[in-house]
Amino acid sequence: MRARAAGSPNSGAWLLLLGAVGAYLWIFLPWLPASGTPGGHDYALHLPNMLAGNFWYLSNGPFAVPWFSPAQCAGVPFIADLNTAYYSLPQWASFVLGPVAAVRATFVLFAVVGACGFYMLLRGPFAASSWAAAVAAVLFLFSGFFTYRMIVGHLTFHPYALAPWLAWAVLSGSGGAARGRLGRAWPALAGGLMFAYMFHAGMVHGIAPVALAVAVIVLLHGQSHGHRPGPWLGLAAAAAIALTLGAQRLFAAFAFMQNFPRNEYPLPGFTNLFDALRIAAQALFWRPPVAAAQPLLANLDLPLEQHEWEYGMGPAAALLLIAALAVTWWRGRGAGDFLSRRTLLCAGVVAAALVLPLVLNWYQPAWHAFLKGQPLLGSSSNLVRWFALYVPVVALCAGLSLDRILRADRQRAAAALLVALATIAWNWSADRGYYRAHGYDPAVIEKSWHAVRSGAPVPAISDLSVRVDGAGQLAVPIDRNDDLARGYSQLLCYQPMFGYGLERLPFGALRPGPALADLGNGSLNLKNPACYLFPEANRCVPGDHFRVEQRAAAEAFLRYRPFPFERSARQRVADAVTIASLLAIIAALALGTVLALRRRPSAGATPGSR
Repeated sequence: MRARAAGSPNSGAWLLLLGAVGAYLWIFLPWLPASGTPGGHDYALHLPNMLAGNFWYLSNGPFAVPWFSPAQCAGVPFIADLNTAYYSLPQWASFVLGPVAAVRATFVLFAVVGACGFYMLLRGPFAASSWAAAVAAVLFLFSGFFTYRMIVGHLTFHPYALAPWLAWAVLSGSGGAARGRLGRAWPALAGGLMFAYMFHAGMVHGIAPVALAVAVIVLLHGQSHGHRPGPWLGLAAAAAIALTLGAQRLFAAFAFMQNFPRNEYPLPGFTNLFDALRIAAQALFWRPPVAAAQPLLANLDLPLEQHEWEYGMGPAAALLLIAALAVTWWRGRGAGDFLSRRTLLCAGVVAAALVLPLVLNWYQPAWHAFLKGQPLLGSSSNLVRWFALYVPVVALCAGLSLDRILRADRQRAAAALLVALATIAWNWSADRGYYRAHGYDPAVIEKSWHAVRSGAPVPAISDLSVRVDGAGQLAVPIDRNDDLARGYSQLLCYQPMFGYGLERLPFGALRPGPALADLGNGSLNLKNPACYLFPEANRCVPGDHFRVEQRAAAEAFLRYRPFPFERSARQRVADAVTIASLLAIIAALALGTVLALRRRPSAGATPGSR
């Protein structure tokens, strides 16, 4: 059989990838929430938030900014809460499909998007064979980070699947195919939109690892295809575009976190960097190292359960990497090639990037104090999620390893099929009992969505609620945020921005009962959420209530309607930047479309005809 050229199409590789996607959905889709089937425990946070987003949309239309929500904790910020994802596919799909169906559709779509992205990345910028591209796509598809985050209910991590497309955009746009100013600008624009989507979808703890993984991929591409400034300029411009598109939410979130920094949780870490390396390798190439990691972690306050260690790509990925190293050494590429200044510099930078997640999970008292003083890192409860940096890099290198090891197309096809079957079997045989044991039933949320969808009025918040057990004691069941479906705002809500135990929520004079009750001190039984973000502009302090004279504003708020409040000067500038950048991008896309249509020859015309 004649070897197939790297750039030629190969239907066999696409069929292999299609079969792998089918197996993936067969294995994992049943673990997503469905009608009558519980989902992961963190959907207890996100599905009620999506229902609140539906109520806002129905009450105000598509263009009103959901600054605040009355649905929990007697009133909270909404877009400033980094756990919400109002401007995201699952939220907007839920307007039509319902929250549960929207989650399932998001899972399927982004899984396929991620796999196709890796195929295109290897076939395009890296000029790899179809079989190598299929191997990388299958390994990324079955990698544990995206899959198990979605299963457990960490909906905000679904944009992680855009990582290969981000790398593809910045690398493809620097080549000869990009012509003209708009042609050179599209990679930055596409990358900026992807970064911005990650932020607006709530993936704040995953953006930095993804960006660093893309940077490593750009370095590896430069080492094999020539270093150019284009990809780096595109990546930097993408970050700048994302900052302008996310300015409104970014400054609101900073204001919220400034008043509620949530820095009381210590960061666990390994006292020995070799232990960190060993655990990271086990997480990537074997089963989740829950039992092995726990005794090695110092400063552990909150338990790191199984989903925090799900990064696995299976032993097939490790065998590919080891075989490629052995073949490279055996074939003797030449010491001069390995020891050149450019190679050593690139290897050093890549090594530094790959060591960073290990260093961030290293515990020494002085280092821990430094990390807790940094924005975002300091408000985290652990930094194990930085291991997500490794997944795209390993998928890329494992795919490229296939071409390094084997030269004949027939051999590559057989090896790709073997890798795919081994990866599918490895995932099919995994123990997932942990995820069923922590289930959340979305039935109340779905019932409320269907009722409103059928014409019932949006259930305005009337009372503040708490749950009690059979003995009359306060209870905090997993589904307590569902109270919004009944017109109640749960006082003991699940709201991580105030701490996992609501350590920072200023309860003050709040009490169960009517939200508009006069507390006797000039205040209503309802928080004014504008005071959480802009206390100086609204002449209040974080945790203040609506005043009796603000009853009309409080009534509007309880009906998911806007109410008058003042923003800080900085926030007004950020709002203007976001609106201006969005309009500029729409104008650029429209201009690019017009120019593309003008360049297209008319039907029936021949070159040079008039």
